[in-house]
Amino acid sequence: GSRRLRLRRRGRGHTAIALGAVAGMLAGCLPAAATQQARAVTDLWTVFIVAAAGVGIVVWGLITFDVLRYRRRRSDGTTLPPQIHDAARLEVAWTAIPIVIVLVLFWLTLGALDRIDARTPGKVTVDVTAFRWQWAFAYEGTSVRVIGGPDTPAEMVVPAGEPIHIVLTATDVAHAFFVPAFLFKRDAIPGRVNEFDITIDEPGAYGGQCAEFCGVFHDRMLLTVRAVTRPEYDAWLAGRAAPSGSAGPAASGSTLP
Repeated sequence: GSRRLRLRRRGRGHTAIALGAVAGMLAGCLPAAATQQARAVTDLWTVFIVAAAGVGIVVWGLITFDVLRYRRRRSDGTTLPPQIHDAARLEVAWTAIPIVIVLVLFWLTLGALDRIDARTPGKVTVDVTAFRWQWAFAYEGTSVRVIGGPDTPAEMVVPAGEPIHIVLTATDVAHAFFVPAFLFKRDAIPGRVNEFDITIDEPGAYGGQCAEFCGVFHDRMLLTVRAVTRPEYDAWLAGRAAPSGSAGPAASGSTLP
């Protein structure tokens, strides 16, 4: 009895290790989350991977067990293994368990979407305009405007650790604002405004690009989001602010259509 109990506990431990290893390997396919919203995506993705790995291990384990345990032998005169009929409890179990799993995953998905779409007042607001084939960043409440060019991709400078409100649109065709480390993208559509918040955890430079094919120079439509400390951001903003009544400085090489 004690030996069987030890074997059972060992088997459960091996299963937990296997699930953790599968989740770790697959979660490693994602870029490291750089924002609070990206962490919500990573957390949800990890739960889905663990659930999928668990279901896969159970299903394939049962199939393998049945194939080996009830395989036909020459010495066995029967053609079929023992059959189970009218197993109401078993049928309820294999119906209810998947439903419960799906409902739990659905509830967790709604929670992750709430975290991703949450709005926080009192933040830096940047109007992002996509055009063929670059980006323009205008900082609301200031004269600062950054416009990228063919050889000078636009750089959005924002404070780290604070909510950044993005107001996204396009002037010509559909584009998409995509930074891999943020783990989501948003469409930039002419005549329509998309708004979302991001909170970048640590200072650093995060490369991005247009993720919607928009024409012959689509591959050149790059951008960088550079997160800095609040004092560095204030100094940068003050250094780029134009005198009253004049246009703010912008990256050379391109103008909005």
